[in-house]
Amino acid sequence: MPRVGRHPLKVKGLVDEVRQQRITVTTIVYIPALEGYWAQSLDVLKLFFDSLFASTDLPFDLMVFDNNSCAEVQDYLLGLRREGRIQYLTLCEYNLRKLGALNYLLSTAPGEFVAYADSDVFFLPGWL
Repeated sequence: MPRVGRHPLKVKGLVDEVRQQRITVTTIVYIPALEGYWAQSLDVLKLFFDSLFASTDLPFDLMVFDNNSCAEVQDYLLGLRREGRIQYLTLCEYNLRKLGALNYLLSTAPGEFVAYADSDVFFLPGWL
C-alpha cells in the first residue's frame, strides 16, 4: 500500500544542504583508562581541542576516530559532537591500531584537503 503525500525530508526548504568544508582536520583518540600511564590523558585531550579551536582561523570540519577509549573519554567526545564542534565522530568497538584508524580516516575524509594530527598536539596560531 503506497503512502499518501511526499516524504517530509524531500519537501523543498525543510532540509539544509550538506555544507562540507574544503578542509577536514582529522585525529585518532586512544585513551583506554584514566589511570596509570593515561592518568592525565583526558586533560591533554582537552588541551588538544581547546588549542585546535583557538588557533585555527580557516573553516574546517573535524573528523575524530576513537580507537576504543574508555567511557569517560567517549562521553567527552560525544559532548563535543552534540555541541557541533566535531562533525564526524567514529566510536570503534575494537582498537584498529594507529595505521588501521589512519587508513579509515584518510579514505573517508570528505574534505578537498585533509590535515592529520595526533591527539596530544598543542596547536599554535597559524598552524594551518
